[in-house]
Amino acid sequence: MKTVHRIIMVFLIISLVAGIIWVIYSAGFYYLAALQERPRLAQHKLWKPGGVFGHGLGIIGGSGMILMFVYSLRKRIRRFRRWGRLQTWLNYHIFLGIAGPVLVTFHTAFKFGGLVSVSYWSMVAVALSGFIGRYIYTKIPRRVSGKELTLQEFEEQDRKMKGNLRREFNLSDETMQLIDKVAGTEKIQQRGLLGIFTILSLDMVDWFGQRNLFTQVTATTSIPGNQLKAFRRLLKKRVKIARQIAFWNAAHDLFHYWHVIHKPFAYTMIIIMIIHVITAVTFGYTWILQ
Repeated sequence: MKTVHRIIMVFLIISLVAGIIWVIYSAGFYYLAALQERPRLAQHKLWKPGGVFGHGLGIIGGSGMILMFVYSLRKRIRRFRRWGRLQTWLNYHIFLGIAGPVLVTFHTAFKFGGLVSVSYWSMVAVALSGFIGRYIYTKIPRRVSGKELTLQEFEEQDRKMKGNLRREFNLSDETMQLIDKVAGTEKIQQRGLLGIFTILSLDMVDWFGQRNLFTQVTATTSIPGNQLKAFRRLLKKRVKIARQIAFWNAAHDLFHYWHVIHKPFAYTMIIIMIIHVITAVTFGYTWILQ
């Protein structure tokens, strides 16, 4: 099933990219035109917010935004917990959180105003905060099922990994301390909630940092050439685990605060969206369904 979901996700991403390219190719000049000039363009009938294509993009994008809430049902309702891995649902949730705003933006024809603009900017806030939430989520270790590991379980994994590194590659205490230093664990712990910025900066230059660490360690130890690849993989995993443990408490606090910010924007977005849809249908904007 993991392979099936991966194929579906690739298909959805390709479809979204192809759709964006088609919209830009077909309506790019319309979107770039001044608002007062658009009604004179031949594309106006199709690409205005109430046009066949413009309206259709709004329906598809809005439906995607509503479908995102299925992830919340899957996470909270016990009966749904047997319906696939939570990580898989999260992947679809993230895709819809990207695709929905993009399509809705095309639906607006880049014209924002009135009550609907509150829903739109709430949607933008939901999408942007979603990226932040996803990043924090990756810093909280979980099982394959998506259930969160306890700190004790994760520390036990860390102890086993350090033991494996010591035994398999004959690493000294100084080398193990060097690994922790490059991982930045002390800085992360000291900064508390602001440690998220430390981890972010470390992740951004991780390739260079870990490459330098690998060079330093291999220069002071005698690791056989046929084991270098396995050592590099374990080293990368050890650095990741060390950072997650150092950031453990702060990550949970940040995730709590993130929910406090993310949810109100999501509820505001969906409520005004529903009002917008009801108003549009009341005034006869029923797309091709009339």
